[in-house]
Amino acid sequence: MSTWSSGYNTDLGYTFGYYREISPEWLDFVALSKSVTPPAGAWRYLELGCGQGYGLTLLAALNPEHDFLGIDFNPVHITHARTLAAAAGLTNVRFEEADFAALATAWPADWGQFDYITAHGIYSWLQPEVCAAIVQLINHASRPGALVYLSYNALPAWFSSHPIQHLMRLWQTTESLESVKAIETGIKRLETLTAAQTGMTRMLPGMKAMLDKVGKHDRAYLVQEYLHDNWHPRWFDQVVEEVKPAKLSYVGTASMGDLFLRSFMPQKFKDIVQDYGDPIVQEVMIDTLVNQSFRRDVFSRGAPPMWTAQRQQTILQQSFVLLNRPAADAELKFKTSIGELKGKAEIYNLFYDQLATGPKTAQALMQVPASQPLGLGDMMQALSFMLNEGQIGFYRPPSDRGPALALNRAIAIATANGAPYRFAIASKLGHVITVSDVDLMLLTATFDQPQGTAAEWGAALVERLLVLGKGLSQQGKPLTKREDLLPYATQLAETFLQKTLPKWREYGVCE
Repeated sequence: MSTWSSGYNTDLGYTFGYYREISPEWLDFVALSKSVTPPAGAWRYLELGCGQGYGLTLLAALNPEHDFLGIDFNPVHITHARTLAAAAGLTNVRFEEADFAALATAWPADWGQFDYITAHGIYSWLQPEVCAAIVQLINHASRPGALVYLSYNALPAWFSSHPIQHLMRLWQTTESLESVKAIETGIKRLETLTAAQTGMTRMLPGMKAMLDKVGKHDRAYLVQEYLHDNWHPRWFDQVVEEVKPAKLSYVGTASMGDLFLRSFMPQKFKDIVQDYGDPIVQEVMIDTLVNQSFRRDVFSRGAPPMWTAQRQQTILQQSFVLLNRPAADAELKFKTSIGELKGKAEIYNLFYDQLATGPKTAQALMQVPASQPLGLGDMMQALSFMLNEGQIGFYRPPSDRGPALALNRAIAIATANGAPYRFAIASKLGHVITVSDVDLMLLTATFDQPQGTAAEWGAALVERLLVLGKGLSQQGKPLTKREDLLPYATQLAETFLQKTLPKWREYGVCE
């Protein structure tokens, strides 16, 4: 491996993802739940290891009055990020190619300090020296009261995966395998080992279940997850100790389904945790009880307290919007680290009914005529469950929708040219939504033919797919020829015209 990458696999660029947990409003909610004052005023946002910059660009377009900076060591990532931001005409976000170790030694004074600092995933994929540099960098770059997000592979769950990562990387380096080939080869070899019931696989029964999951993942993701020289899942207490030089204290988890985990754990789990007085040790014990595999930790530099009355007022003023209401006959279930929890339909349906008429504040939702009064804690927990499931979102439409609309247009055009984008901004909601590449391509047809018919847009979609060497799949059957594609493409265009496009206009994805 080249020395500039510090053992980080650069064969493939990072994925083009968006992670809702790094959004300011999400981090604010975590802080409020723990009585910590979130940043306010003219806040600034820094992402360390911003990858392709797609997620940060979405956040910048959603918050045009705030400044954003993304840093990554990979010039391919930075070039892509700058190109996308320029295509949308965004002026409040910049991307810099830089080495964390160098920045830890000499943080550029003109870059200033930040109120939100996030680093998604990278902390468990880097050399210990580079992680220490990240902490020192945060120490330089964070304002007092800043919220800092670190996500990482956690122990104890990854014990069963350690052989998977080590052997895949060993085979790749000793046999000079291209990354995707190394993943495919590694999966087959490891399946052979588990089938043979080797001593190792017998001692690690969880390894087979983890390997089954590995086989279902996108290969580009697996390259990033498993093929680095440095792969260091961590215990929570290790991370807490490591970030102390940046004067950071733990606030809570950004895994919203677990935000109030202690309140709904089984009593036997509560009894075990209560045997330990130290809150950090208690958190480690909870990870042990649920076999934690990934942590999304939120820290604060100073953790400024929010007084009780102020906190209550701030929470009640938070606004939410309905995104995906469960089917009327569906059993309400919410995912947590201890499994799915059942929700009381008579309570949640009242919330859904209220939100179906438009965005509502938490205060308005608390006033629904439930059979028994809801306290603020009950409301926060219910909101956290619905947020985690993607049923509701924070309602924070930007003051200026222009940047979001311009970015959506740039995203659609780039997708029509082959970009792997799958997210867009609902500018009237202040929310990022998942979209399909086909719908984005059809959106570009509306740019070229505003008054076009479904037949015309379907034909345009087919021509675009043929140029890209792509096809469609109808009920599992691949379609690749023009004569086969056209009827189905026209059907998709009709659905887009009648359902998706009106909804996108309502949400503010497009005009």
